[in-house]
Amino acid sequence: METAARWRGLLTVALLATTGCLSGTYDQAYLESTYRYRDESEFQRLHKEPQSLATGRLLLRVPKLFTAQDTAGTKDQSIPPFLQDFPGFQIAHKTYKDAGGAKMAAVLSVGGVLDAESAPEKLKERILNQVRQEKAFAQASWGATDGAGGGNAWSVLKLVGPQPFDRVNNGVTETKSDDGETQVWLASDPDAKVSAILVWRVPGPLAATVPLEELADLVARKVEFLPPAEPAPDGAAAQPAPAAK
Repeated sequence: METAARWRGLLTVALLATTGCLSGTYDQAYLESTYRYRDESEFQRLHKEPQSLATGRLLLRVPKLFTAQDTAGTKDQSIPPFLQDFPGFQIAHKTYKDAGGAKMAAVLSVGGVLDAESAPEKLKERILNQVRQEKAFAQASWGATDGAGGGNAWSVLKLVGPQPFDRVNNGVTETKSDDGETQVWLASDPDAKVSAILVWRVPGPLAATVPLEELADLVARKVEFLPPAEPAPDGAAAQPAPAAK
């Protein structure tokens, strides 16, 4: 009887230990799943699949709000009028909204600069020299994001106040000065030798429907920089380089 009792005690301890392990594993998996869900739900306003730019070395997720594209940079201020020398222009994403009987566009213009041309300080100087030619922004200067933008160190140039925006009325486009905001976000990965330039332009009448600060932060946090593809051995297909850390 004593032996049987002892075995029952040992079995109970073993069951409790096993149950505890299983419970701990389940709790850990549940927490990880919850974190993933919360993280992804925060980015519901962005397309899930990233857009590949700059020969595949720059990836970013575009807001679902933007439904029009311009890869040539020639339509409706795809490139800001005070930034015609746009480093590494790749594409402009736009959304058109009603504004006092006409249509106005909020625009996200994207540049990807590679290799020897990707030095961030030179790019910042190149951009700032142009912007300061606009009288209203003669005193503009680069600032930091104060923690926005995720793991990449983004510099931001904020231009607030009257500036040229397009209005489309019955198919006719006019450029007029209007209150609004332009933000230029720039970050670089020195290991991958890639710089990203994100230029947001939101006219004042669209500020409520296109939350610039929120969208700019979300997009910046999902930007990925990739190094060049590794050269392939003779007769083999080139292998993509691993994602930059």
